[in-house]
Amino acid sequence: MLGPSTLRDTIGLAGDYFLTPVNYVEPWELSLGIKTYDTINSLSFHLGDYEAIKAAAVDPYVAIRNAYIQNREKKIQE
Repeated sequence: MLGPSTLRDTIGLAGDYFLTPVNYVEPWELSLGIKTYDTINSLSFHLGDYEAIKAAAVDPYVAIRNAYIQNREKKIQE
């Protein structure tokens, strides 16, 4: 699933794919299972955050997009 992103993020996906060790786990089904578990586990920690943004924002998509872009800019500056 792709959320709001920039051109820099999109280009970085190719590098991320080749630099992620779990992509080299064999058989591929095991690799897929590990990635699925990791995604579901990560999302479970942030369900309340999403609901809070939806309740507080006039347009939840714009609010999440702006938060994402601000977070990316902060990470780039670090």
